[in-house]
Amino acid sequence: MNRLLAVLPFWLLLTVAAGAAEINPLFQSQDPLQITLTGPFRTIDRERDKDQEYEGTVSYTTADGQVTTLDTSYEVRGNYRLRKDVCRFSQLWLDLRRGQLPGTLFAGQNRLKLVVQCRPRDRYADLVVKEHLAYRMFLQLSDTGFDARLVNVTYDYSDDEGESRTHLGVIIEHKDTVAQRAGGENVDLNRISLTDLEPRQATLVGLFMMMIGNTDFSLAAGPADDECCHNAKLLEIEGRYVPIPYDFDASGFVDASYAADPNPSFGLRSNRQRLFRGYCIHNDYVSDALPVFREEKEAILSLIRQSGLSSPREIRSSVGYIEDFYEIINDPGEIEDEILDDCRG
Repeated sequence: MNRLLAVLPFWLLLTVAAGAAEINPLFQSQDPLQITLTGPFRTIDRERDKDQEYEGTVSYTTADGQVTTLDTSYEVRGNYRLRKDVCRFSQLWLDLRRGQLPGTLFAGQNRLKLVVQCRPRDRYADLVVKEHLAYRMFLQLSDTGFDARLVNVTYDYSDDEGESRTHLGVIIEHKDTVAQRAGGENVDLNRISLTDLEPRQATLVGLFMMMIGNTDFSLAAGPADDECCHNAKLLEIEGRYVPIPYDFDASGFVDASYAADPNPSFGLRSNRQRLFRGYCIHNDYVSDALPVFREEKEAILSLIRQSGLSSPREIRSSVGYIEDFYEIINDPGEIEDEILDDCRG
């Protein structure tokens, strides 16, 4: 259990709700999962039509050697990574059939997001590993976040006989499952007032985004005609809005070669440069949040060291990037200059 739960009553409430929720077997292990997806992937990657559903199956082998096959529909998702000049392969939703799920590894998880390896080369596999790490690191800091599991996916093409590929991916739970576990309700508003945000989690998210070098998010507003927020979802718990972040491929930690440049208004040279984008009205909560990061430092660095990144050099680079953040939060002057003075609003 993370340390914030031990000192803040709000988080105690979330922990009790989480303990009462049904256990979902898919995320009980963090061992990479081997799955096979069958579907018209040639057509999916050509059309990239968000309004189309494509039929297929997902298969996995149980511990006793039995193959379980479930029906699924695929939907294309994403925005920037949906562009063909950015990613060769489309990001996907998996829509499983509820009636087939009881007693399977996917029980309680009928709609899942799949992060698909963008291109075939090994360096793109490292990007998948690091994006998965970002989800795991956030869960070291807060129990209210998206659970994620690394998967090794074989894609069998039903529209191109004999064609297949095997790449890394990340399965991410649906926001409804997070809400159920946290004892909250999903929020469908497009925009909220900053005063309605739960300040402890909002501060934690802002600092986490700074740690991984991510400026591509908002905790208070979503795109036009869409729900709040940008690369974050909101849960309503006890009358306050609790943000949970997702989609970290634009962060400096992931360091994707295809990622768009930071917003020019931020004055950043690259995505590797950090900027705190938390809110000034929450500055009083920074002193509560920073000890959580300090106490979880070794656990976070251990996740990176044991992640299976492709080379010792890649591991050293990733560890070093996170350690740079800790140099900031262990220096009172840097906390003042880089966090408290750089807040938004």
